[in-house]
Amino acid sequence: MTATVLVTDGRSLSSLAIVRSLGQLGCDVHVCDDFKRNLSAFSKYVSDVKVHEPVGADPTAFIDWLVACCERRQYDLIVPVRDETTLAVSTHRERVSGVTEVFIADPSAIKQLMDKGRCMKTAEQLGIPIPTTYYPDEDLESVRANSTFPVLIKPRAASGARGIVRVDDPTNLARKYEAVNRAYQNPIIQEFVDHSGGHYSIGTLFDETAEPVATHVYKETRQYPSSGGPAIAAHTVEREPWIESMLDLLRTHDWKGPAHMDVLYDPDSEEYKLLEVNPRFWSSLGLTINSGVDIPRQFYQLAVEDGTPEHDNQYLVETNYRWILPNELLWVWEQENKLRAAQQLGMIDSNTCCATLSRDDLRPVLGVVAQAIGYLQDSNRRKKIFDRGWSIDHR
Repeated sequence: MTATVLVTDGRSLSSLAIVRSLGQLGCDVHVCDDFKRNLSAFSKYVSDVKVHEPVGADPTAFIDWLVACCERRQYDLIVPVRDETTLAVSTHRERVSGVTEVFIADPSAIKQLMDKGRCMKTAEQLGIPIPTTYYPDEDLESVRANSTFPVLIKPRAASGARGIVRVDDPTNLARKYEAVNRAYQNPIIQEFVDHSGGHYSIGTLFDETAEPVATHVYKETRQYPSSGGPAIAAHTVEREPWIESMLDLLRTHDWKGPAHMDVLYDPDSEEYKLLEVNPRFWSSLGLTINSGVDIPRQFYQLAVEDGTPEHDNQYLVETNYRWILPNELLWVWEQENKLRAAQQLGMIDSNTCCATLSRDDLRPVLGVVAQAIGYLQDSNRRKKIFDRGWSIDHR
């Protein structure tokens, strides 16, 4: 019998990757979001598109809609993707699990990892290297006196590097902290680690016993915006011993489901330093799948088939990834020498997978255009595209 699956947040790259994976598995895949003409809705693997009110406005109303939707359609599995839907489904998982299968971590663990301050404190207690971090309860004057500048002021809960401010001049610290604090309550202050040592990502899936079923590691070589944001170019790298200590942070939280970890190599201290944890699927999931680690399929096995996939950390090293439409184009646009930037992108070879482009599934290219038009017409959504990366304060 064909399983029917509902994937949330059709706008996201990770949703498109999940849709393609489960569609190729033979599932009848539906997607939902708060607007119909979203990226994943255009995939040939999607048979139905559902629209709901924005999750952030009223998560309980979203859950009411989701439960009613599952009761009508009798879905075999719900796959929450972005932060808001993941937390909403986890918080109400007893209601949701009454009408469909759901495989998700406890809400307290999700909140703990989403909060950069609490996450960094726990990592530090476990002996996991992190950038030097100061918390809101510390005196700003003491922080200013003891810090090596530049530093970054970071919101405790935000994605896409939104809200981050880099401070080069110590005399500006208090003023800039207060400005960030007004928009994002109780931000943290963290030493700036240059990306020249390498920016790495860990994508993993944990089972019921809080152990990783699969783990994939890749190096991000280009981001949009350049100051910090999702990877628009990356390649798979070997899994090295330092990965295991990072995963201990998830084990400590009795983790269950997908998670992503951002890591920088600090050439000064010669350490891999954890930047943050995203307790959900990650935007470069397509690279993970094309490297031979089919996380959505393993997620399905854990949730629906009640089986534990074989723990396999073997994958294809040097698989390349590019997010051409629209983010590579946006990256070129932000460069001072646009012609040179365009030349740096190079050609797509046989070892390269693309975030949206696929010979097997071409229509999402139209989804990119349709979604972009919708975003540009909506001021709030438009802000989410361009209000990324940290700002620099030299004044």
